[in-house]
Amino acid sequence: MDFNSLLQRVEEKFVSPVTLCLGILAFITLFASIDGFTEKFISSTQMRGFIYLLVVASWIAIWMRNRFILPRVKKNRIGIVIAIYAENEAERRSLKADFIAKLRKSLRDEKILDFAEVLFLKNHFAQQIFESDVPINNIGRMNQKIHAHFYVWGNIKKRPDGDPNEKYFLNFQGYVTHKPVADEIQQELSKDFSAVLPNEISFSEREFRGFEASAQIVHLAAKYIIGLAAYISQDPKLAFRFHDGLRQQFNMFRPLPLHLQDIRNKIPLLLSEEAFWIARWHEAHGRLTECEKFVEKALSENSNSYGGWLLKARLDFNKRKIDSAFQSITKAERYGGSRGEWRYSKAFLCFWMSDFQKAMRVCNKIKSQPYDGELDTCEEVIAFNLKILETDNSKPQLYFWIGYLSYFKKCNLGDAFTYFEKFEEFADSSMTELESKSSAYLTEIRRKMDIPNQSPTS
Repeated sequence: MDFNSLLQRVEEKFVSPVTLCLGILAFITLFASIDGFTEKFISSTQMRGFIYLLVVASWIAIWMRNRFILPRVKKNRIGIVIAIYAENEAERRSLKADFIAKLRKSLRDEKILDFAEVLFLKNHFAQQIFESDVPINNIGRMNQKIHAHFYVWGNIKKRPDGDPNEKYFLNFQGYVTHKPVADEIQQELSKDFSAVLPNEISFSEREFRGFEASAQIVHLAAKYIIGLAAYISQDPKLAFRFHDGLRQQFNMFRPLPLHLQDIRNKIPLLLSEEAFWIARWHEAHGRLTECEKFVEKALSENSNSYGGWLLKARLDFNKRKIDSAFQSITKAERYGGSRGEWRYSKAFLCFWMSDFQKAMRVCNKIKSQPYDGELDTCEEVIAFNLKILETDNSKPQLYFWIGYLSYFKKCNLGDAFTYFEKFEEFADSSMTELESKSSAYLTEIRRKMDIPNQSPTS
């Protein structure tokens, strides 16, 4: 038995009421035997009695602290609590200690302990959870002091199982206490957590492969569910760190149980979404090289990524690869379903290439087919176009495009009036088709705003 296993057994024995009583008796016996000696140094009977009482009180306080005080996750750390109850037999206690040591090593090797804290509850706390009629209620009460995010709880037992060799049985369940998410999402996370954990693993005393595999699966389950909770809590960088490479780790188990296959199959979609949002963050901060890297990752994990293709179209345009941008928008259109952001990108590219007839056909679709969150798209598109026009006035048709969105989607007559007028100020002879439309729109806007009609030269 290694030092950690020995320490684990000592800690579990220490909180026993028997240990408390034996300790008090041992101190009383010790004080009685040395009282004659200590009298030479402390003549006062009252003082000696006070010291003896203080020592016994300290022993009781230390015991009570270990018996009743729960550990607490450090501030700004992700808390993972492992609560595995082992019955009293020495073999099971030893096995539990070995399991914890292997799990701790896996988490350390994966560098999860760099930003997470793993707490292993003492046996009597694990027993309170495991033997409770409603374990989640007990977890909730404990977590008011622990402040953890994830719990794995279960038990290790040894039973004959009708076999000449006795077998060990490991059972696990998982629960998510992550505070920032809604109750229904928290319940869904807990369902996924329990699904990825091994429900029951059995093996004989000589067959430790099942035991080692169970420790590894708990480690992978923790990675999967912490990453999922991080993503839901809008931390895609942390989520990506947990999920990257996880599919390959699951594939090391042959054969992989069906419930784990379902979890493994979710990972590429999660990685794709996480990489996409990381790419968006890099784009917003002007880090286009990093943005391209994560867009490629998003599309390699899921070639049907609608957001990935939209973002790639923007990156293609930034490099003025217009044909590639059109191809990316075509892919986005294919996977967009009822979403309509791709039309904004397609209309913009058509305006940019001065294909005004096609641009207006797309604009008519935009006007007649609203979708949820469209106003946010409008704001992004208008800001994108204005940024271009700050340094490049060679595309006055973009003023028309901004005016169109301001008029028909934002219903902002003032902005629409301003940008249609700017378009007419800078338009050239190739834009007569758009000019006729902008003139008609300006007439409508003047009427609605009670602005007198003016001749172009007045």
